[in-house]
Amino acid sequence: MTTISRPAQAVAQPEQREEGKTERPESPTRAAFAAVTVRVKAGTPLLVWTAVIRLATALADYMLVMVTAVSVIPLIGAYLHQRSGTSLGSPTASATIAVWLVPFLFVVVALAVAEIAFMRWLWRAGSGRIASLKHARRSGPEKVAGTETAHRDGRATRKKPARNRR
Repeated sequence: MTTISRPAQAVAQPEQREEGKTERPESPTRAAFAAVTVRVKAGTPLLVWTAVIRLATALADYMLVMVTAVSVIPLIGAYLHQRSGTSLGSPTASATIAVWLVPFLFVVVALAVAEIAFMRWLWRAGSGRIASLKHARRSGPEKVAGTETAHRDGRATRKKPARNRR
C-alpha cells in the first residue's frame, strides 16, 4: 500500500467552495486553452463565424443525404425485395407493386421526411448560435433600443425578437 505525503494529499484533493461543492484546481494548460478560445472568438469577425456555421451545416446535410441515397436506400430495397418473396419467382406486375414497391416507397418517404426535419433543426441550431454570437458581440443595451429590460433584482435580460411566422 502506498501512502501519500501530506502536501501531495492537499494538492490531490479538490478545493471546497463555500456552498460545499467541489471545484478542480485551475491548471495552466486549461487556462491557456481558455484564453486562446476567448481570443479566437473575440478576434474572429462575425461574418467568418456565420460562414463556418453555414458551411458546416451544408456539409453535414450533404453527407447525410449522400449516405442515405447511396447506401441506406439500396440496402432497404434489397431487404424488402428479398423478404417480400418477389425474388423467389416471377410475380405479376400488380403483385410486385403491392408487395415490394409500395412498402419501399413508404420507407423512402419516411426517411426523406426525417432527414428534412433533422436538416431544419440543424439549420435553426446554427441560426441560434449565430444570434448568440451577435448578442455577445454587442457592447451594450444602448446600441439596440428596446432589446433590454431589467428584472426586479436589477439584472438585465434580452427580449426575444418577434418572429413573423405564417
